[in-house]
Amino acid sequence: MISHIRKTDEKQRWLFASTLLNAALAAAKLGWGWMMGSTLVVADGIHSISDVFGALLIFLALFFAAHKSEHFPYGLHKLEDLAAVLGGLGILYAGYEIVNSVFFEAGIETPREVWTTIGFILAIILVQFIFYFFELKAAQRLKSPGVKADAINWLGDIGAGFIVVIGLAAHHYEIPYAQEAAVIIIVIMILAGAYDVLKEGLLSLLDAADIEMNDTIRKIVMTEPDITNIKRLNVRKSGSVYFADIELNVAEVNAAKAHSSIDAVVNELHRKIPSLEAVTIHYEPEHPPYETIVKLLDEDKKHLSTHFGRTTWLEITHVTQDEQQVSQKLVKNPALDAPKGKAFRLIAYLLSIHTDRVIMGNADLDENILILFDALDIEIGYQGEP
Repeated sequence: MISHIRKTDEKQRWLFASTLLNAALAAAKLGWGWMMGSTLVVADGIHSISDVFGALLIFLALFFAAHKSEHFPYGLHKLEDLAAVLGGLGILYAGYEIVNSVFFEAGIETPREVWTTIGFILAIILVQFIFYFFELKAAQRLKSPGVKADAINWLGDIGAGFIVVIGLAAHHYEIPYAQEAAVIIIVIMILAGAYDVLKEGLLSLLDAADIEMNDTIRKIVMTEPDITNIKRLNVRKSGSVYFADIELNVAEVNAAKAHSSIDAVVNELHRKIPSLEAVTIHYEPEHPPYETIVKLLDEDKKHLSTHFGRTTWLEITHVTQDEQQVSQKLVKNPALDAPKGKAFRLIAYLLSIHTDRVIMGNADLDENILILFDALDIEIGYQGEP
């Protein structure tokens, strides 16, 4: 079992270690409390047993989170969020249990050796705090709500341990209200931790937008020079991973080059955001803020040409939506001197300058050219007599 865990996800290893440590400490508290006759230590041991189940729950959720199937193509990462919410509720219950045991339960027996018991509890608290510190660091690095919930849950055990220590010491020195003040401070810490865990888990379960991650992805995408605009950006958090769905405009109209730009964006996103599980990008060529009209002219630059591929001149006019002319220029047909395929070379050029409409003299164009114009959403119009 242990060798298998070591080969799997780091989040699973932390939860597995937490479960084992919790179980060991719970057994130690129960054994010591029974041996020393301390109901307070026994109660703390029982409290630790509840944490064992909490850590085990989150561990199992992480273990199955990456499982993918026909019914769950994105995996079961939401189990981690669900476990985080249940863990957060467990933290709230731990706070209630501490308050209830101190303020409402009576008959707590003092152990026969008070200072030895205090030293034992302090040693356990030190072990718990060391594990809590490093697990919380790992949760922040891994961006795992499940591991974070388990780390914060250690505060409940640490708080309960301090209550035992303060309660025993206060009883020994007969200091009034010291135990009550410590309980209030620790419960406030536990409630703050529970709020943080529950908030993060619930927001992820409800697919709330992660504004910070949206901004990070937007900055990375816009560093690619061929990307001109992001029309839509949806980022969904699931457990400790993210799924991004992006719709954008690309300046390059050549399909191969546009695809290369998109591949560069995807690779950069995965390189800079390791927690990005998958990214889907829909793209379309950027269209200029004006309409491009191309007239095919004969060699005299006045009459419309009736020969599509063999036209001599192109009059390129840019017109705004309110029919205001932005610019106009004459360009010699770049396909004119081609030995063959003049028509298709000219179409490629028209596509590269974002042509919306072509005007030429009356002519019977090849059906394949008409089909291609229709597929490229380029309108063709005829004027004059052939």
